[in-house]
Amino acid sequence: MKRLGFFVFSACLAGLLVSCASQEPMVSTPPAVTVSDFKSVSFTPQRIEFDARVLIQNTAPVPLELAKVDWAVDMFDQELFNDSFSGLKRTDGNGTQTVSLPFHIVMKDVTAQAPDLLAEGKLRVTFRGQVYSAARYGLSPVPFTQSIEIPIPKLPDVAYVGSEGEPFSSSFRLNFTVTNSNSFPIALTSVKTFLEISGRKYSLLHTRKSVDVQPGETQPVVLQMENSPGKALSMALNLAQNPNPTFSITGTVTFNTPYGWVFIPLNQQEMLQ
Repeated sequence: MKRLGFFVFSACLAGLLVSCASQEPMVSTPPAVTVSDFKSVSFTPQRIEFDARVLIQNTAPVPLELAKVDWAVDMFDQELFNDSFSGLKRTDGNGTQTVSLPFHIVMKDVTAQAPDLLAEGKLRVTFRGQVYSAARYGLSPVPFTQSIEIPIPKLPDVAYVGSEGEPFSSSFRLNFTVTNSNSFPIALTSVKTFLEISGRKYSLLHTRKSVDVQPGETQPVVLQMENSPGKALSMALNLAQNPNPTFSITGTVTFNTPYGWVFIPLNQQEMLQ
């Protein structure tokens, strides 16, 4: 009986030791949370894209399990939307992790705030939320918030002003102007365009270099023909089959600004002379 009692005692002691070893020390201090980056990255006629990043620092020397991030976006102090992100990783003791939370604001929401835009001259956006640790720690959620102001985004005006040279030889040029109505400089970086002759599309136009346009300034932009014998023959046949052909220029014009990239769809249609 004594020997049996000894074995039972030993088994219980071993189980207790394993149980204690398997339990990690509890975290007693909440993480430190900051907005490490918040900016506009691009805008189109339809929407403005933003990038927001939250830096979470585990202030405890032992690993921390995080539950979720609840976050929201305000424009002029009025909430536009809110969301939750639960894909957080286990954070090592005194370690950090960064959570990227990109979002966009549609232009119709911007124009709906027209009185505020006219009064302030800028778009004011606030990114805010709370980081929740795992429930077993009993820690309060940690809030974060940051606001930015960007000038009202005005899309540059791209206008077709005519062509020159022999259509459609290597000397053929299409001339545009770009007018910057913003309060900040822009740089035209690329023009990806297509020439459509009576409904048939040719990828033939390109820009030679970047064009800088200061606030209120108008700059010329010249698109030059990229030609090849096969393409020239196809266009010649197309023109021969259409006594009164029409052409249109479609594509995308890309600008770089201090507040992100600007993407403008291009659609110009003229009679071919």
